[in-house]
Amino acid sequence: MELKKRLMEQAFCLPQGVVGRLGGRLMALDRVLPAWVLTLLEVGPSDSVLEVGSGPGLGLALAAALVREGQVVGLDPSATMLGMARDRNRQGIEAGHVELHLGDAANLPFDDATFDVAFTINSLHLWPDPVAGLREVRRTLRRGGRIGVAISRFSYASADRFGDHLINAGFEDVSVHTGDRGTCLIART
Repeated sequence: MELKKRLMEQAFCLPQGVVGRLGGRLMALDRVLPAWVLTLLEVGPSDSVLEVGSGPGLGLALAAALVREGQVVGLDPSATMLGMARDRNRQGIEAGHVELHLGDAANLPFDDATFDVAFTINSLHLWPDPVAGLREVRRTLRRGGRIGVAISRFSYASADRFGDHLINAGFEDVSVHTGDRGTCLIART
């Protein structure tokens, strides 16, 4: 059982090495969930977008296709995932349209009121302190900014506490959306 747990952590929680790259490939198979989240967030062409826990970069690539004049920024604690995201978003990075950062939600390396939109998919349940991390994300959002917190229906975790976490972090107008691929909560600053 310990080996299975370690493999799952290396593949999906803090992906590392070969197992992490395999996990990243599996994560990138689901284009529907991140596309749905970006639609719910009503991402526009001039928005500045942050994805926390950007994984292999699929959500970043989908956001970059919507954001023509703005900026798309990804942050992930896994160097393995950032490598995959860099490969997937190479053109956007070279054009200065996409940025990648190594780090976690607890200490975002961004100024206050930097982003219009933030989202996280399949990662909030892995944050050591979800409320503190969401407060930090809120700090980086502009007034009226939007956040999407989503989880796949295939995840072992649940979205049951996400609404409370968002409210406790100072977000408002929390709405819950359930679709074929999972659950997404949308809130505003």
